[in-house]
Amino acid sequence: TDGLDMKGVTQHFGKGEVALEALKAGDDVLLIPEDIPASVEAILKALENEEISMERVEESCKKILKYKYLSGAWKGSLIDTTNLIKDLNKPIYTETMKNLFTDAITLVKNDNFLIPVSQNDTLKTALIILGSKSTTEFETTLKNTIPITVFHLEHSANVEEKQKVINQLAGFNLVIIAIVNTNILAGKQFGITDSDIQFVDFVARSKPLILNVFASTYTLNLFNSIDEIESIVISYQDKTVVQKASAEIILGNQTAGGLLPVSAGGYSAGSGLASKKSRLTYGNPAELGIDTNILKKVDSIALRGIEMKAYPGCQILAAKDGVIFYEKSFGYQTYENLIPINNSSIYDLASLTKILATVPSLMLLYEQGLIDIDGNLSDYLFYLKNTNKESLSFREVLTHQAGLETWIPYYKNTIQKNNWDTTYYRSIIEEEFPVRVAQNMYIRENYTFEIYQQIIGSPLKKKEYAYSDLGFYFFKDMIEKNSEMPFDQYVYKNFYEPMGLKRLRFKPRRYFSLFEIVPTENDQVFRHQLLHGDVHDQGAAMMGGVAGHAGLFGNAYDVAVILQMYLNGGTYGGRSFFKKETVQKFTSYQFPEKDNRRGLGFDKPMLKYKSGLSNCKSASPSSFGHSGFTGTYAWADPETGLVYVFLSNRVYPNSDNQKISKYDIRTNIHQLFYDAIKTK
Repeated sequence: TDGLDMKGVTQHFGKGEVALEALKAGDDVLLIPEDIPASVEAILKALENEEISMERVEESCKKILKYKYLSGAWKGSLIDTTNLIKDLNKPIYTETMKNLFTDAITLVKNDNFLIPVSQNDTLKTALIILGSKSTTEFETTLKNTIPITVFHLEHSANVEEKQKVINQLAGFNLVIIAIVNTNILAGKQFGITDSDIQFVDFVARSKPLILNVFASTYTLNLFNSIDEIESIVISYQDKTVVQKASAEIILGNQTAGGLLPVSAGGYSAGSGLASKKSRLTYGNPAELGIDTNILKKVDSIALRGIEMKAYPGCQILAAKDGVIFYEKSFGYQTYENLIPINNSSIYDLASLTKILATVPSLMLLYEQGLIDIDGNLSDYLFYLKNTNKESLSFREVLTHQAGLETWIPYYKNTIQKNNWDTTYYRSIIEEEFPVRVAQNMYIRENYTFEIYQQIIGSPLKKKEYAYSDLGFYFFKDMIEKNSEMPFDQYVYKNFYEPMGLKRLRFKPRRYFSLFEIVPTENDQVFRHQLLHGDVHDQGAAMMGGVAGHAGLFGNAYDVAVILQMYLNGGTYGGRSFFKKETVQKFTSYQFPEKDNRRGLGFDKPMLKYKSGLSNCKSASPSSFGHSGFTGTYAWADPETGLVYVFLSNRVYPNSDNQKISKYDIRTNIHQLFYDAIKTK
């Protein structure tokens, strides 16, 4: 039975009678009778009066004894408690609990599709935690992705306190109310006060509202404003794991699929809406049909790379169809093994800057009609007119087929006998030397123009595929002139902030502690120091750390988000950044007839696969990505839905270390992920 002490039965029967009636009804195990002696007495009396037969009692007794026998309970064996805590807390149990809670959460109503919340420039969101003054997992999860202003109110808050919060909602155009610190007592309105109900009703009539109740479905009967509330989520229990899962549904990290178990608030049992998943989320690889034995081989290769000193540490992430099934960090920031790598560690991404910052900026300007991708750079950078760079086309530069020099060592003109030329540098920041190159190293103001001049004055070679960074210096300048914004701020405003990305940044020392940033090379040729939080690329460093070809720092997760946005056809978190056709245009082969595998800024699989080069064998022709000099690699495949990110600092302590390429570590791991998902 259910608990026989519940008022649903005790209010209709005297002491002991409830147990007797349950036995008559065919129940074998009588759970929590209100008065056990009275229950036994009632059953004995019924036997004496032949109200029930002994055979009926024996039927239940024999059934219980049978299952005691079958289960081995009759042996009375002592339980070995040596590993009891571990046995009762296996990861599979936690995962199952999380999945059950997540799958149960019910999206009851979603007018105007407020869920998932899409971040845009006009949205100002207020979150009200109703029932607690303490920080909740619900608000923490939301704040990690979208900008919100949080207000806390106790259930006991008086009218003045609640009115004060209402007054502060004037500037917000979306309100989320999470009702927490609830209970299971229907007679006490599940811990929700009349004042709480009036508060919710008032907000619902004045603002677009998402109401999230961490309590019973029956709470829907309490509110008078159900029709005015635009979105309603019933999360059932006020547990940390539920708060996190519920927030992820609102963000679009998870999909809602629960159904109401009972009718309430005008909604019938079985009601429930499906929501969209619009952001990366996490999943159990085994449940996704991914071969976990192959994933162990990924661990082995990563650790072997550290052992052979291909790199001191690395981050690896893989996702399938928007679900992260592998995210691990290995090793340390340096070979001194002082600071371990974790999933939040910040790496110098090197040339990944191209596809994470420069190319999306060009895509946006192209869609806005501010640049013609079939035109020339000199149409926008007039200083290229009347030079040998006048006819450089976007397509040729982005595909590395413009005949540009592969590299120019700009720094060599600024050093004398391995020392800095004081004509160009100072050891402290000064008015005429304001641009940081490295620790205690500041370059002369506007030296960027001399770099541009060296590129302009460089010769052009035959127009055939030859990788070159030079054109990407111009792209930064062109983006800034078109947008009238600094390049880094343009990228943050248009991409990273709307996506909730907080760990992709230029000039990382401004945003992160040094403990979070992974060092790169101990540069003894140019800067004469260990590079820590300053960009490794010399040209980007001389431009102050912000360039079109390098300078971006970040972690694997934030890199994966950008790649997932591309796979989504230009959308992420419920917001559209590009048209699907634009993504297709930029990520497609441009000059395959000229034996050039490149897209517009993106690397692509080789036209004829050869081991040991840019990609693994299973990467489809529609896939795209890029690699970076510091030991980074990022790739996305529309055909399989696979996103793969590998970050390392293979240049520590010396960039001559080529083991990561010599042993194909990055591409071998990539192939293993393809092998693992084939089992699905």
